Amino acid sequence: MAAPGADNSKSRVNPMKVVALSDPILLLQKRVGLEWPAINKARKRAVDAGERIQQAMKGISSTDASVVAFGSLARREWTAGSDVDWTLLIDGQADPEHLRIAQDVASRLKKAKFGEPGATGIFGNMTFSHDLVQKIGGREDTNENTTRRILLLQESAAFGRPEAHQRVLRLIVSRYLNEDRGLKSGRSTIKVPRFLLNDFVRYWRTLAVDFAEKQRGQAGRGAALRNAKLRMSRKLIFATGMLTCFSCQLLNPKAREEVIRQKATPAMEEHLMNFMRNKPLEILAIFLLELKIGKKTAISLFSSYDSFLALLNDLEKRDHLKNLPQDEISTDSVFDEVRTLAREFERGLTALFFHDHEQLQKLTISYGVF
Repeated sequence: MAAPGADNSKSRVNPMKVVALSDPILLLQKRVGLEWPAINKARKRAVDAGERIQQAMKGISSTDASVVAFGSLARREWTAGSDVDWTLLIDGQADPEHLRIAQDVASRLKKAKFGEPGATGIFGNMTFSHDLVQKIGGREDTNENTTRRILLLQESAAFGRPEAHQRVLRLIVSRYLNEDRGLKSGRSTIKVPRFLLNDFVRYWRTLAVDFAEKQRGQAGRGAALRNAKLRMSRKLIFATGMLTCFSCQLLNPKAREEVIRQKATPAMEEHLMNFMRNKPLEILAIFLLELKIGKKTAISLFSSYDSFLALLNDLEKRDHLKNLPQDEISTDSVFDEVRTLAREFERGLTALFFHDHEQLQKLTISYGVF
């Protein structure tokens, strides 16, 4: 553990900045001839919030621990009511100093006036790499462990020193690929990492089941807002998790050929590590562009999501959903907006996965359904 002050924070790069030379979301807006202002503003706010967090983390330095953010910040969907879901990700020997570092992180974020993580206990504490890497499946892979692992892959950003974050990501991806015997030894020329895909599917189904459990356990409190997120941002994570796996077959022939000819996965591992640097909305835009999906589907997906982020950025509506009694949800006008947006978003996803592209349709049926 390096001493405080050893970190040259000025050299750190804000992980929320869009570093791609060709921003897929901006390219998609140009292609369809529309702008999605709420999405654009949310991304800009995420960059600004990331700068503040980077500044707040100055002086915290360790090669075996990274401050990792999740949620709307990491997805670049920052709205007025967003808070920072974070963990101190530890990839090293147990050290009492880790607790002090985690407490310091919490104190700094509070001082910088960021909202505290939710009360689920998943965030705002320490996470150890051993469980994330070694406990994939089986009775010891708890819902919390699965959630942390999938979100680490799909929506995470490291602040301060990123080494531990990058090591753990690579170890997790390597496990999924190296233990996928069907991927390396199967006779099919279609190469989709099924072990990884199944974990994305399992996470989505776990979310849906846990939603019902929370609704019961919390007597319906906050159900409307959780329902909105489940139908939109959580469903987006699931959809783009599937697309990430399908990208190995559809978007990277070099990685696919290496698996077929050499029964090896290094090129696929590199592809996934690079591809998952994109945020969920960016992954969705990449597929719409690369597969030349029609404007109608692109507009259904991004216009509905733009309206969803605009609704979340309206504090009055957000608080209304958060405090809406469960027995009033079905007749509430604000939740009716959510319902309309969610149906349009689902129509777009259905068109993308099942109707607009023959190869994607076949992969969805073969890997996503059966």
